[in-house]
Amino acid sequence: MWKQSAHAGCALAFSEITPEDDFLHPVAPDAPFTSIETNLYGFNIPHEDIQCNIYLLWHPVLNTMSAHIFVYQGARILRHQLAADYFVEHQYLPAVADIRDYRLQMGSCEMRLRIDKPLDRISIEVDDPARAFALRLNYEAALPPVGRPGGRHFTQLMKTRGELTLDAKRHVIDGFYVRDRSWGYARPEQPERTPPYRWITGWFGADCAFVLAWLDTGLLESEAFGPGWHQSVEGPDGKGINKWESGGPTPSLNLRSGWFAVNGEPRPVVRIDVRTQIDNESLVVKAIEIDIEDACGDIRHVVGETVSMIPKMYWQNLLVHMHCMRLRYDGRRGEGDLMDTWSNFHIREVQAR
Repeated sequence: MWKQSAHAGCALAFSEITPEDDFLHPVAPDAPFTSIETNLYGFNIPHEDIQCNIYLLWHPVLNTMSAHIFVYQGARILRHQLAADYFVEHQYLPAVADIRDYRLQMGSCEMRLRIDKPLDRISIEVDDPARAFALRLNYEAALPPVGRPGGRHFTQLMKTRGELTLDAKRHVIDGFYVRDRSWGYARPEQPERTPPYRWITGWFGADCAFVLAWLDTGLLESEAFGPGWHQSVEGPDGKGINKWESGGPTPSLNLRSGWFAVNGEPRPVVRIDVRTQIDNESLVVKAIEIDIEDACGDIRHVVGETVSMIPKMYWQNLLVHMHCMRLRYDGRRGEGDLMDTWSNFHIREVQAR
């Protein structure tokens, strides 16, 4: 079934990003224990339908961190995160104090991450000989980092190169990926009483990419998550504040952030019209169409089809459907990730139908 929504807002200037933002940030003495710092990396190999996601989350006040790596192959809908061809996640690691060059040990998996040049080059090495897995991944900036208007967050298109060994078979990495970084704000784990939070990343080469985040009022049929959802919600949730953001300004209540880069120039997004083909029971997206208007008035029509999906539990009370998308825009073909977040409120709504 196709679901539709439209969201518009004002153009907001991107926040300034400095090389120091690629390193760990100081934590205030009175910071809540929910304070976080994160790095999201990944890659894909489109012609072999191989997807990878690497996520690191610091709880600096608690002096702990978590990390996961998953890789899966094939045009398929995974029923569980543990159905990935390779999956490792440790949630209670001692936090490293410096991320310029560090190592993590997760059982038989050893990972080394190095910032060779902030905002420009990053290297990741993973070795797990017990599971016939290895990764050599190098990132090089394709576009400058784009700072979310609220600050303390940026996304950046990176060129990916390297080599993957999966089940003892070697694969060459040569593509692109949008990395994601955040720091200095609280990320409480309780569910927000808002429409599903969605974000999508896409790339069509070194000069053209986009990132969008929005609260989609068209996916669920209940009035509690429709266009007027905010009228009956009090407190921070009624303003759309959520765990993925720092609490700064957003283009509008439902359009949370976005940029589209053409010829290497990222522009703020001010309006999106979204059509989503989604299975009402499984909540798996089959296809998506988005008209994206930037601050200069140019409209980009992006069409995407789901290649595969893995349901990732980022916490025990938050489910993220991570769709790998094949994209088309202006005669160009590309790749991207569509991530839909579902809380207890949303799943109960679906089960009540």
